[in-house]
Amino acid sequence: MKRLYSLVIVFLVLISNASGQSYDFRHYQVEQGLSYNTVYSILQDSRGFMWFATKDGLNRFDGYNFKIFRNDPSDRNSIGSNLILCLFEDASRTLWVGTSKGLYQYNDSLQRFKLISFTRNKYIIDIKGDAIGNIYLLLDGQVFRYNQHNNSSERFPAKQDFRVSSMLFDDQQRLWLSTSEGYLKQYVPQDKTFNSYNLFGHSKSVTSNWIDRLYLTESNSILVGTSHQGVKLFDLTTLDYKDILTSNSDRTAVFAKNFMHYEGDTYWFATESGVFVYNLKTGSYTQLKKDPNNPYAISDNAVYNFARDKEGGVWVGTYFGGLNYYPKPFTSFEKYFPGSRQYPISGNAVREITADTYGNLWVATEDAGLNQISNTGQVELFKPGAGTRTIAHTNIHGLLAYNNELWVGTFEQGLDVIDIPSGKVIRHYDKGNGLNDLKSNFVESIFQTSKGMIILGTSNGVFQYNRSSDNFSPLKGFPKDNHYMSIQEDATHNIWAGTIGNGLHYYNPESGKGGTYRIKQGEKGSISDNFINSLFIDQDKRLWVLTENGLNIFDEKTKSFRTYSSKDGFPSNVFYRMQQDEKGLLWISTARGLVSFNPSEVNKSITIYGKANGLLSDQFNYNSSYVDANGKLFFGSVKGMIAFNPGSFLKNEMRPKVYITGFQVFNKELTIDGKHLSKSISYTDQLNLDYDQSTFSIDFAALAYTNYETAQYEYKLEGVDTGFTTLTSNRKVFYTKLSPGTYTFLVRGSNSSGLWSTDYTRLVIHIDPPFWRSLPAYLLYILIFVISIYYAYRYYEHKQLERNKRKSAILEVQKEREVYQARVESFTHLITIAQSEPDQALLKKLNDYILDNLSDTSMDVDQLAESLNMSRATFYRKVKAISNLTPNELINITRLKKAAELLVNSDLKIQQIANQTGFSSQAQFGRSFMRQFGMSPTEYAQNTSTK
Repeated sequence: MKRLYSLVIVFLVLISNASGQSYDFRHYQVEQGLSYNTVYSILQDSRGFMWFATKDGLNRFDGYNFKIFRNDPSDRNSIGSNLILCLFEDASRTLWVGTSKGLYQYNDSLQRFKLISFTRNKYIIDIKGDAIGNIYLLLDGQVFRYNQHNNSSERFPAKQDFRVSSMLFDDQQRLWLSTSEGYLKQYVPQDKTFNSYNLFGHSKSVTSNWIDRLYLTESNSILVGTSHQGVKLFDLTTLDYKDILTSNSDRTAVFAKNFMHYEGDTYWFATESGVFVYNLKTGSYTQLKKDPNNPYAISDNAVYNFARDKEGGVWVGTYFGGLNYYPKPFTSFEKYFPGSRQYPISGNAVREITADTYGNLWVATEDAGLNQISNTGQVELFKPGAGTRTIAHTNIHGLLAYNNELWVGTFEQGLDVIDIPSGKVIRHYDKGNGLNDLKSNFVESIFQTSKGMIILGTSNGVFQYNRSSDNFSPLKGFPKDNHYMSIQEDATHNIWAGTIGNGLHYYNPESGKGGTYRIKQGEKGSISDNFINSLFIDQDKRLWVLTENGLNIFDEKTKSFRTYSSKDGFPSNVFYRMQQDEKGLLWISTARGLVSFNPSEVNKSITIYGKANGLLSDQFNYNSSYVDANGKLFFGSVKGMIAFNPGSFLKNEMRPKVYITGFQVFNKELTIDGKHLSKSISYTDQLNLDYDQSTFSIDFAALAYTNYETAQYEYKLEGVDTGFTTLTSNRKVFYTKLSPGTYTFLVRGSNSSGLWSTDYTRLVIHIDPPFWRSLPAYLLYILIFVISIYYAYRYYEHKQLERNKRKSAILEVQKEREVYQARVESFTHLITIAQSEPDQALLKKLNDYILDNLSDTSMDVDQLAESLNMSRATFYRKVKAISNLTPNELINITRLKKAAELLVNSDLKIQQIANQTGFSSQAQFGRSFMRQFGMSPTEYAQNTSTK
């Protein structure tokens, strides 16, 4: 009986492990930027950032990048230990970090850590908070209460004569503690005692009663995780417990580490043997374990903690495998691929898909044969050499379920017909030379018309099956040497056949009419390409033609085509296969994703799904799609097959908040320096930059983790951009060499369902001009300008005064010169103008004497008077009366006149001329010459020579 009971338990475990829901995880490890693969605690803060406590540093994650905080001995504001054990955020949005060296309070705006002094060098195992803001710490096997308002601490409760292993507060703020001996204790504050409950009292004896974790459920009970007896459930009403999950399928004990409420009665259990998704009401569960063959499985069986984010996604921390993220399945895609524990199929390159009347789904591949999936999920493989399930080839192209038969067209190995009930090939057809033989072993497509006729498209013509004679004949109206990819029948019984390279043919067996459509370059209404991948008739009886270069819809009235392409928003111009859901939406596989298309809407809405949405691959395959009776759609890709029901898709209603997460100047991160950045960039709304910091880049992130790769952003820098720019694959923008001024950066984001942030995140950026272009500089420039104008005016006045003085002086000199010149000229003609002969004789004698003694510098009035035997007085009066010149003036004029002649007519130097004409020095000569001629001797010689 005991053995039978054990077998039943094992059977139930196996059945539970094969439950229908798929759990596909995204992985984050050191290769993706996580600081260490051991994750002890996970928390999403009130702003939306994810925090991960690891064995080597504290990580903050924005969906794209990890920001790592480690101890820096040179920075007293850094965290004191790299071994991070637990995390807690209180009601005031303060983050508390428990480490191997104490408790740290984190100031997010300044990015600084503060050690709570009484915890120095203590292992902080757990952190909790009460309704009035007190912090409770589990360290050294005891609970301490810390009052952050007055910075006081105490053991709480004061009397703890047991070793505490875990703690929690229930909805009534009652404190519950677990002990290392297996007791659950409720603190009674009135008398400062504990009510104790033995959680192993009526359980099978085990080697250790260690309780690792307590977790409050939504149903007035506590989940208890133990090291040797799995999970217990303690009822807060009856104050009794029961064991709900004790052993793994291999009968080893479940070591439960943590818990998380998912939804309804479903809870996730973190254990050393993977994750149990457990329903408290029914007791059913699914165990999620590491699977080396499944890239979407959980990465490690040693699971330590959970966190559920605001979108409903689940974060799973492991000991060796880093982080696992299970996004809430807003768009749930079942994945069929080799190695899948839930949906295993034999090949990656899935081709034809169909179902039979027995409830089997048939999945043909190009690389690993044919899969038969029963309605219970059992998979049978058909391939060459597989016993009773032997078929001609592993490369399958055509597939048709007809009554009890499955027709299987292969690549160059002919046609198999399988008896579905027995799974045996009952007929095989190869090409032959006979009139009713196939002319090709490459059977590309198989189609059954509305009247039951079976048509084969091959690489060398179209053939119809003759049931009565069990042979084939070419189908009339279609060229024999074409390679046919797809066959379809419309409402008027036209047979349409798409070819590789030869366009689209059609023929109506009833009317005998047919024709061909081929591309006509540059002609409006032409089909877009001659390479036809598939054909589809929609619910409105319209023909769609999917090609290697465009999607075409045929207009029966105009006999023309309307073409859609990447210019209309499609991700690719290569269109493979089409299906239509119950709401009339068209689902189209392409070379770059799956598309939902509504051609009836005015804006013809397009939604694109890719690997980020849960697909196996963005590249789909030829002739690979199917819709079952329940509206579930199937599409084959180059990495397996997906299945989904569009009616089950949910809308992500969380509008993400966008934060600026980085600001780089010349590719160097701007740090908190008190000058340009006084707090974290994500808390900054205004930023001042120097003029030489005008080239910068900005990082931002919408804190939405489900399908984060599909998030879109739109941004604008007011003052530079004229409108908003949309980003679909990037979240960094660059600006270079901006002019000094004030700019406002605006950004918002959308979630996986296309809902945009309610408000724009804004950052005002002020770029200071260089000092020489600043306001103080301009004021200084104005002051200098005013002073300069003032002094320029004073200088101008002074110059004008000097100029006037010079003009007056020049006029006086000119007047004197004119007078003097008149005297010179009159003296020159003294002899001729003297009125008497004695006077002429006197002047001639005087002139000769002066010329004869011209070099005598001592020549004076006395000497001249003596030469004429006159007294000085008589001589002076006589000369003055005759020439109106004084004797000295007469001597000087004669000297200068002679000097002027020598300057022009000789090569003598000025000093020699001065000596010969009786001047005591060259300077005296120059002054006298300047007074007389208004220029220097040199200028006189040059001017006279030029003339």
